[in-house]
Amino acid sequence: MEELTELFKKFPGIGPRQAKRFVSFLMHTNNSYRQELITGITHVNDKVVTCIDCNRKFINYKNTDKCSVCIKTRDNKNLLILAYDNDIEIFERTMAYNGQYFILGKYIPLFSEKAHEYIDFDKLYKRIENLNTKGLEEIILALNATSDGDYTIKILKENLMRKFPSSKISLLGRGISTGSEIEYADQETLREALKFRR
Repeated sequence: MEELTELFKKFPGIGPRQAKRFVSFLMHTNNSYRQELITGITHVNDKVVTCIDCNRKFINYKNTDKCSVCIKTRDNKNLLILAYDNDIEIFERTMAYNGQYFILGKYIPLFSEKAHEYIDFDKLYKRIENLNTKGLEEIILALNATSDGDYTIKILKENLMRKFPSSKISLLGRGISTGSEIEYADQETLREALKFRR
C-alpha cells in the first residue's frame, strides 16, 4: 500500500490523502477492472508521438509529425511556454492567442539544482532559434502561480536571457491568483492574464 501510495503521489496535483484514496479504491474493485487499468497504462504510449514544433504529446492518427494546433497557420511573433500538454487546449478555448507554443512537460521542483533533468533546454532553444528566423518578438512564460511554477519561471528567465539577450520575455498578468493552476482558470481570467502580461 505504501509503495502504491508513493507512486500515485507523483501524479500532478495529487497529495498523500488522495493517493491513499486511490489505493483504497483499487483494493475494493474487482480484478477485471484492475486488469483493464493495467492494460490501459501499459499501452498508453502506443500511438502517442511528440510534436516536432511545440513538444506536445498527441495521438498520431494521421501519420504526421505535427499536432493539430501546430499544423495550422499561426502567428510567429509570440511563443507561449506552457508546462503541460492540456494547457494548449485551455488557451485555444480563450480565442485570445494565435501564436506559437512550447510544452516543457514538467516543472522544475523548488530549489532543484538539476534543471536540465526536468526541462529539455536544447529543444526549447532550437524552437526559439527557428522562430527567431520567422520574426519572433516575444516569449511569454505561462506557468502555474505556484512555488514550483515561480521557481521554473526564475530558471527559465535566467537561461533564456543568457542565451537570447535581446529577446523580450514576459509573464502572464496575475489575474491567476497565487497557488492556482492554469488548468482550473476560467477563459476570461486567462484572457486577462494574457492581456496584462508583464
